Amino acid sequence: MLGRQELSRYTRIEFLTESPLPFMHALYFSPMLLGLCLLVAVAIAASALWRMSRPYAGPGFWMAGSWSLIGGILLFIGFMATGSPTLNVLGNAGQLAGEALFLLGIFRFMGKPLPWWTVPVSVGLMVSFNIHYWLFAGNSDFLMGVYSTIAGLLPVQAIWLLLREKADSATRPARLLVGVSLLIYSVVTLLRGALGYLNWWQDQPYVSPHESFSYLLPYNFAIPALVMGFVGVTLMTMQRILANSQQHAEQARLSSLRFERLLGASSSGVALLQNNRIQDVNQRMEYLSGLPRRQLIGQPVGVLFVDPAQQQLETYLSTGTAGQCDIDALHADGSSYPAEISLSPLTGEKQDMILELRDVSHRKTLEHQLQLLATQDSLTGALNRRAFNEQAETEIQRTARHQNPLCLAVLDLDHFKRINDAFGHLCGDESLLQFSTLCRRQIRRHDLFARFGGEEFTLLLPETTAEAARLLLERIRQELDSLPMQHEQGRFNMTVSAGIATWQPGDTLETLFRRADQALYRAKSDGRNRVQLWSATMEDSQA
Repeated sequence: MLGRQELSRYTRIEFLTESPLPFMHALYFSPMLLGLCLLVAVAIAASALWRMSRPYAGPGFWMAGSWSLIGGILLFIGFMATGSPTLNVLGNAGQLAGEALFLLGIFRFMGKPLPWWTVPVSVGLMVSFNIHYWLFAGNSDFLMGVYSTIAGLLPVQAIWLLLREKADSATRPARLLVGVSLLIYSVVTLLRGALGYLNWWQDQPYVSPHESFSYLLPYNFAIPALVMGFVGVTLMTMQRILANSQQHAEQARLSSLRFERLLGASSSGVALLQNNRIQDVNQRMEYLSGLPRRQLIGQPVGVLFVDPAQQQLETYLSTGTAGQCDIDALHADGSSYPAEISLSPLTGEKQDMILELRDVSHRKTLEHQLQLLATQDSLTGALNRRAFNEQAETEIQRTARHQNPLCLAVLDLDHFKRINDAFGHLCGDESLLQFSTLCRRQIRRHDLFARFGGEEFTLLLPETTAEAARLLLERIRQELDSLPMQHEQGRFNMTVSAGIATWQPGDTLETLFRRADQALYRAKSDGRNRVQLWSATMEDSQA
């Protein structure tokens, strides 16, 4: 691009004997110094572009190519001042390497495979011709033609790529500018080569580089085109960064929209937390808390839960995770409801978390209903046989451990079959329900009352003596006896018989039942509607 050597050994000797002052004067008034300054400015700008645009591919090559090109020019100017063949060879090689690296940056920027071979091939060819020139006193015009041919053909691939690429529409205007600039550079450089070949063919006398029309041609036209090309690649980079920023902004907007819709579609209340304060909530959380979003944002997350649950919540927040944990939540009207929460880090750090809150009132109701079905008689609400047996075993073990009194009573409604036959099963069911209600109203909270089947009931009385049990059963019997039962066919009364057994050391639930049944049998035998305490004579009489 920039090299033109002396015509013969005589011209080289003449060049070396020239005073440096005229050379510096000529250099100052030629376009060479201006071109060099322009290229230094391009190199500095390319370095800034590389630093600013990382990690975008391409600017690194443009920076390396610009500095290599400047290094080659400085070496060549050194050759012009000293006549050193080494500086001549290295200067031309450095300039071609810089141009090749600059063009590789375009391929890298466009995401295309890099034609690395252009660097060693172009530099190798030039070095070979350059060394041949110095060894065999070659012609400088011919050498300039070789250099210009290589430099002019280097951009062809890049020009073709820039002008035909259609996929990256965002950078198309700048790509056209770069393509046209490189095309001008290539044409001017090839024209310079053609003039060199012509001078060699016509055996024109040697002309100093700073006075040669063909040598100064690229300084006047090619270097401005190269600068314009660098402006183009800078615009390409800026357009790529801007397009990617817009794309990222659009992706962020769509992600935010998807996230918002996802939160809105969730059946759970969702709150985004930062340092345990609410940053955002979905509509479901507004509904569950009874507070609008604008009031929730910025509040501590504790406003969503009742005061007794604050310590439990603090534990979950301190660990940063909670998976389907039950807690009591708070509504704005002051009411509470059973809830289930899940807590997990949002960004891998504890201060940013996502809280999911679900109202589990329905589930708790179902669980309670299932528990009742598993432990209670569906008609009367009394304990069923299995639940009674489990809890009674525990009470008997406690009685045996502390040697406290305990009584077991078995109750049976008298002539209950007659009620079913006379008034129907619905009336019989209502009678059983009223009897169960009467008994549960009379007993203590820790007493166990169960329906064992039909009209037979059982009552376990912990810490109760035989006399206290008898008095309780008498009250129940008398109240039932005086309780009129209403039916559309008339009024009727019910009576109950009861047998009581007291706990004795070594007793089990089975032995207590057996003795209470013996007492009930005696009450039935003695005329019903009575309460009977067990005695040893009953066992002897039944034996």
